[in-house]
Amino acid sequence: MKSFIYPSRIKDSNLGDVLINALLIREISKFGKVFIDGKVPSLYDLVTLNNPFAENIVIVEGIKAFEGKPVLRWVNLASVIGKVDFVFDPPGAYFEGKDAAKAKFKFYKYFLRAVVLKTAKIGVLRWGVSLGPYSDGGYADQRKLSNVYADIAVRDSNNYDHLKEKGFKNLSLIDDLAFLYDIGDFQSVIDSVELDYKGDNYVVVSIRGDIEGKELNKTYLDQIAVNLVRMFADTIVKNEEIVLAYQVVEDLESLRYLKDILERNNYTCKLLDKQLSFAQAIGLYAGARFLYTNRLHVALLSILNNTVPIILTDLKLHHKLVNVFKDLDLEALLIDTKPDTEIKFSIDAEHSYLEKFSHFKKQKAKTITDHFGRLFLN
Repeated sequence: MKSFIYPSRIKDSNLGDVLINALLIREISKFGKVFIDGKVPSLYDLVTLNNPFAENIVIVEGIKAFEGKPVLRWVNLASVIGKVDFVFDPPGAYFEGKDAAKAKFKFYKYFLRAVVLKTAKIGVLRWGVSLGPYSDGGYADQRKLSNVYADIAVRDSNNYDHLKEKGFKNLSLIDDLAFLYDIGDFQSVIDSVELDYKGDNYVVVSIRGDIEGKELNKTYLDQIAVNLVRMFADTIVKNEEIVLAYQVVEDLESLRYLKDILERNNYTCKLLDKQLSFAQAIGLYAGARFLYTNRLHVALLSILNNTVPIILTDLKLHHKLVNVFKDLDLEALLIDTKPDTEIKFSIDAEHSYLEKFSHFKKQKAKTITDHFGRLFLN
């Protein structure tokens, strides 16, 4: 039996973050105790629901004001640190951002923590991540981190090869943690939600405002809209509704912007102006005929619920999403933002994609669980 500390600083405002953190916690609870500082309601319900190892998930009681705070939360966790084998960083994308001072502070925080924990024979794990792009200095800092972490598992082969070339240590390659999803684990909560949309008489659009960050990039969205309108001419059938929905709070503004463009092109749209819950997202995506997005975990959740996602983004710059889809051999689902881009996707290929999804979903989950077993069962 191993024991783990898992961060509670998960954003409720991003359903994709909640999902991959919940799936990772569920999986590691099979191997031992998981100590979490503070209760994130949306996360806790998902990690315990139909989980035979739920009793291994322990909320550490402490000072309420410290719960989930990146530094202060360690005060609450001090009581269990002597029992712990591994500490997790949350999965997701790690990029430099525009604030150099903030990036440097984060590096020192992660580095010093990892050095202290390594000295105490506690391994730090960062799994299901994409690292970069960084400046030369950023890569140097992250390379130092890799020397003191026990394992950094990235989620696409291009990122893995690039980091290896940069001299990163303790590096592994796994599939995106979303592939740990099994609908059977969550069926009861999905069934408990009344959905407005059922059947195949609608498509879903879920688009963020830029490749990274929270800003609304109108130039980027205008480019997406051009190809979205082009695709609708071929894929929207009579009486089919266009539903605009979001699982990340910041995306509401970009969907309002796209709705205006689509309506000016004579498409009738319905905007769901409230963030989707986990159950609502599953129900909505599963019933859609197609889903158009530029978010990785919207796309993967669509695949995992047997709906074909069509990706519209800048293929040259959107490394995280594009590289994962290339590894999945789904490049024909990637539509560039260039106005004259060739659209390779054909609606006639829908069933062949669904067959491909069914073949690789279990295989991808196994690559992840095998990696866990190699580390935790030794």
